[in-house]
Amino acid sequence: MTTAILDLQEEEMDAPIVKWERSGIAMLTGKRDQGIYHLALYWEYVFAVSGFSVFNLDCAICFNPFRITNETRKRSIAPEPILEKIFVQRAFTPYQILDSLHSITKQKNVDMIYFLLAPCKQFFDPDVADDEGLFLLKKMVDILKEIRSLKIPTLVIESINYKHKNFQRIFPELLETSEDLWELQIHNGLSRIKMRKTHLLK
Repeated sequence: MTTAILDLQEEEMDAPIVKWERSGIAMLTGKRDQGIYHLALYWEYVFAVSGFSVFNLDCAICFNPFRITNETRKRSIAPEPILEKIFVQRAFTPYQILDSLHSITKQKNVDMIYFLLAPCKQFFDPDVADDEGLFLLKKMVDILKEIRSLKIPTLVIESINYKHKNFQRIFPELLETSEDLWELQIHNGLSRIKMRKTHLLK
């Protein structure tokens, strides 16, 4: 149901990032099939059209350039200059994700906004042993804390759908890395973005 967020007005869709101070970690969560990655790509368009560069660390093939070009067509904007401001790096193993996050801590581009799309997913892969996965997830949280301390503007976009036991253990720690937390909710077919900090797993 990736179109579920379309009943939100543009000012409602933009509100969280307009108010965001872009200083450290923020997080958007909710159910994957209710449009969190769809909304995240709209936010990327908003940042790019506002003059920022956007870096995607795409950990679950969530990035879709047509989401960006659809927004440009609605407004009769040439898509090429917008797409040129959006960079995508894909990571398919926990180690690739950790290496990429380490690289972000070294960045000095003050006009870059970082999007982490589904960073937890690969840690739950059946090929990753549970103990190893949890150990590596804790390393990821440690790097995110470093990113927060460096005030690098980073948006974590993560689903709450995972049933893996390590998700239940690490998600509260992941939430604590974020200074701003938004949850996309769908009720009776209507969408809303709720600001919240706790009880997401209850």
